Amino acid sequence: MLPSPRLIILVMAAAPLFLGGALFDPFVAIGVIYVTALSVYAVIDALLLPRRKSVEVERIVPERLSLGAPTRIVFEVRNRCRRPVKIHLAEDLPEHMNAEPAHCVGMLASGARGTFEYRLTARKRGRYDLGTVDVRVLPLTGLFYRQFRLRLSTQLEVFPNLVNLKRYELLLRRGLSYEQGVARIKQQGQGTEFESMRHHTPGDGMSRVDWKATAKRRRLIVRNYQPERQQSVLVAIDVGRATAGEFEGLSRLDYYVNAVLMLAYVAMHQSDWFSLVAFSDRIESYLPPVKRLKNIDKVARALYELEPRLVEADYTAFARFVAAQNRKRSLICLMTDVIDKDASGIMMSCMARFARHHLPLTITLSDPEVKAAAEEPLAHGPDIFSKAVALDVLEARAEALAAMRRQGVGVLEAHPHAVMPDLINRYLLIKSARRL
Repeated sequence: MLPSPRLIILVMAAAPLFLGGALFDPFVAIGVIYVTALSVYAVIDALLLPRRKSVEVERIVPERLSLGAPTRIVFEVRNRCRRPVKIHLAEDLPEHMNAEPAHCVGMLASGARGTFEYRLTARKRGRYDLGTVDVRVLPLTGLFYRQFRLRLSTQLEVFPNLVNLKRYELLLRRGLSYEQGVARIKQQGQGTEFESMRHHTPGDGMSRVDWKATAKRRRLIVRNYQPERQQSVLVAIDVGRATAGEFEGLSRLDYYVNAVLMLAYVAMHQSDWFSLVAFSDRIESYLPPVKRLKNIDKVARALYELEPRLVEADYTAFARFVAAQNRKRSLICLMTDVIDKDASGIMMSCMARFARHHLPLTITLSDPEVKAAAEEPLAHGPDIFSKAVALDVLEARAEALAAMRRQGVGVLEAHPHAVMPDLINRYLLIKSARRL
């Protein structure tokens, strides 16, 4: 039982009466009567406070949560009290989760049911347990809160960002691009595999005109072609110390994981084979080649529990494993951090060997903080030494990336927030150029 703001205000209202008693004696008597009446009312109100069983609360959560995406959580509440009550609900959230708003508030009439909701955002993948809910109940004219805790155990699974997949599918059906700057999946008039026919539009080459269909319909009909299907995409994720750093509350690995899930969805939409390997100083997990969108859940499951380990990645063992498991020519996407030619030398040589039979692509995240320090004018920056170090880091990194390009290894360096659309664009460009 806790005092409400109403009780505190009523108690404070007695102070002027007693202070006025120093000037006019009847105010003291009025103050005594007021305090006595308030005390009696407070005792009666405390005795009539709603019991714990008078309020029923049920939490409704979705089957899965997407990393970094606000998810709607609903409380269904029933008021069994004989009086209207004001209800406050607050979750006891685990670490790496936050709610907006922090607590839910609403009024319920006697015997009424109502819903309260908030948005839950998870900052880390994995399994979580939503346990207790703190409940405060204040009758409409009450002076005290009844406060208690309800045990509503609910298991949650936080997956890579699945919201992007639903949004992409919706936009794809509308014929729109997934996000500004991302190419469309079906690139009309490109590729070599027949996809469909449509009416001729200005700019279509005459070599694509289907003359039989044109003769039947008495108007120009052209063939749509698309990039070849059933090609192979393999993604390798370095889950060693290289991906353990954070940016804006998410680890570098989480940005990679969200991009990989989207790439898998796009590749499967193209009927390409998709496989996944995660490694550190050992092979952490491996997903054999799959295709068709019905298998996207397997990819999400494979990415679900990946966490960075503070160990050096063994690129040689990774290269041997991939060579043994994947003999078909593939687009091999390695997601890791590149520091300089010395620190990343083994990784660079392994990727260069893949270039003989595959199409290797190294994906790395830029460091916005280092870049900002390097570009900051000296008059506004922290000091000349920090700027010099930042410039040296960027130069060493640029040399390593240039060396990989000379060895036939593709390079994609992207801002953490842009790695997903940039990776999809690169994949589509490779498909349309028939490099696989």
